[in-house]
Amino acid sequence: MSTDALNKAIASLKLVDIFIKDSTSSLGNDFDPKFDARSERLSFQTKNFITASAVIEAEAEDGPFRMFRVTSELGVRIICKDDVDKKDDDIEVLALVEATMEADYDIVDYAIAEDQEALDAFALKNVSYHVWPYWREYVTSQLQRMNMPKLVLPMRLRAKNDE
Repeated sequence: MSTDALNKAIASLKLVDIFIKDSTSSLGNDFDPKFDARSERLSFQTKNFITASAVIEAEAEDGPFRMFRVTSELGVRIICKDDVDKKDDDIEVLALVEATMEADYDIVDYAIAEDQEALDAFALKNVSYHVWPYWREYVTSQLQRMNMPKLVLPMRLRAKNDE
């Protein structure tokens, strides 16, 4: 992926919407955050993947338009610090919040719609930074509703599939 392709996409795309397409949250079967001693020893693991992107063409009253949509899979799982070094299958998940989020961009320069390299570069390098603040707020509010202790996610996290 070239820097020129990425810069071309940045100049041609304008963020217009970020929304949750699907989400789930749950507490572990035997975990009550109010009374469980493990609530004092929590750690978290995150997932952040760009899973799809597409140029969407549609008709509007004032003529045709194109939009670029990027799909991200995000998740936070809360575990006990005692489990951090265990194998994935041996980790007890105390709480889980996951979502599929989509980011929509107006295509300002229609030529970009034909440049797959530029669109891919943009999706992998920029979209996670746009989605992340919305994701942080969602996780914070969901965990609060679940009676979990306050969790502060890092300010920015790159997509795992960003090379």
